Amino acid sequence: MKINFILPENGNRPIGGFKVVFQYANKLVELGNEVSICFLNNLYPERTYKVNAVMKRGIKRVIKPNSASRRIDWFQLDERVHVHYNVIFKSEVPVADIVVATAVQTVDFVMLLNKKKGRKYYFIQNYETWAYEKDKVNSTFSLPMTKIVIANWLHEIVSRYTDDYIYIVPNFLDPEVFKLTKPLEGRSNIVSLLNHDLPEKNTKFGLSVLDQVHKEVPDLKVNLFGVYSEPQSLPKYITYFHKPSQKVLRDEIYNQSKVYVLPSLLEGWGLTGMEAMTGGAVLVASDIGGVREYTQNTIDSFLLEPNNQQKFVDRIIMLLNDDGKRIKVAKAGIQHANQFNINASTELLLESFRDERTSC
Repeated sequence: MKINFILPENGNRPIGGFKVVFQYANKLVELGNEVSICFLNNLYPERTYKVNAVMKRGIKRVIKPNSASRRIDWFQLDERVHVHYNVIFKSEVPVADIVVATAVQTVDFVMLLNKKKGRKYYFIQNYETWAYEKDKVNSTFSLPMTKIVIANWLHEIVSRYTDDYIYIVPNFLDPEVFKLTKPLEGRSNIVSLLNHDLPEKNTKFGLSVLDQVHKEVPDLKVNLFGVYSEPQSLPKYITYFHKPSQKVLRDEIYNQSKVYVLPSLLEGWGLTGMEAMTGGAVLVASDIGGVREYTQNTIDSFLLEPNNQQKFVDRIIMLLNDDGKRIKVAKAGIQHANQFNINASTELLLESFRDERTSC
């Protein structure tokens, strides 16, 4: 089967939605499929795709893509995956059986492709209201494309705007990458947290929580990580990991931590939370749709009212001080998170591609 994934512009930095597509691409070529990834150009897509060909050729000459947009350093793509950077022309997309829009900003482009580029699918990984107004996002759900969502909460939203059958293909972990590499016993009072600029990720709130925890647990250490530059004036108890590799993320962050804090207000899935669970860090997270997909509150994690600082502080301190409780919850988290397997999800994805009853 020939499959095209259409992604937004490439900035050569870790993005959860991109990572999921890359992992599927690797697994699909391993299974004998032919896979292409097309990154759209660096301009807003809707401003370029509907202009005439002469204008597009001019745009193509004027665009001076930075070197980062033409490489992927942070993830090891299988060399059999064909990658096309800074795509503007529909002719740059290979002929295929399936073509997959992977974000709101890729939908218009995919809708303009002819049938030779593949049957049209829409892989919905989040409710992308941070990028577009709600009306724009909602309007994409009624387009004549076969919809695939990663979570039940997204299925509920998308089903309000279409009568089409909607496939659910849950996210997953690669057990060869994310796993337990350090015993749960004997860990120091280390808590980890993602640094992100999006307000929905709620990093400032997370740092405020940990500042209060530090006042009550003076030996607290925090592993803060992210693709953005180190925030200014971090206190000495915080160590910053800039663009950590998957190995560093696994061994030096998740597997060193007693607790992983995920204070987000909106997550399609919240991959870092599930990754941290496999490394033995107890997940303390906002009680939101994406995170509920892979957690069982109070059994393998703790889901709390978003932005309730005192509840976050109290739960983290309890886990730092009660090793018996922490280890019990951590073990349950490892077991549950490992049920989300890349092989099972890839088979579900292929089933949706083979089912022509809903194809567009």
